[in-house]
Amino acid sequence: MITNWIQKIIKGVARINTMAATLSGVILLFITLSIFVDVFLRYFFNQPSIWITEVSTYLFLYVIFLGTAHALQEGMHIRVTFLLDMVGEKTARFIDIFTSLLAMIFSLVLLWQTSIMTWTSFEEDWTSPSMLNAPYAYIYLAMVLGSALLVLTFLGNIFSLINNNKLQN
Repeated sequence: MITNWIQKIIKGVARINTMAATLSGVILLFITLSIFVDVFLRYFFNQPSIWITEVSTYLFLYVIFLGTAHALQEGMHIRVTFLLDMVGEKTARFIDIFTSLLAMIFSLVLLWQTSIMTWTSFEEDWTSPSMLNAPYAYIYLAMVLGSALLVLTFLGNIFSLINNNKLQN
């Protein structure tokens, strides 16, 4: 009964990860097109934009942090498997659980620290020191969301490994 409930949560997180990765792709497309327009304006009309480079830099954080949990979920992250190939299946599963636990702890610390930084930037109204004067809180929010999704995805993977299931998609 609890297992079914947890698997429903894992599937829900997987759907959220897929939506976040799709949004990440749309943002990347926007960045690509806006940089193309900026290059075109700069070299053909000698009129570069004042916002595209800065906005693209900030949006790239969203691309990275919104896509990371989906990459983990789909097994698209970088892995060093030569050690796992040399040990038995049970040992390999134990190593997967252990490394996922360590990575989840790192992700929890990342979530904690980015949450503090984001909250402080909201409270103190931090803005970029540029003409755009962008509020950092909304930029940092991508790190909080991405870290939270990463923690939940690691939890789902650990649960699946412990129950000897294939990783949930």
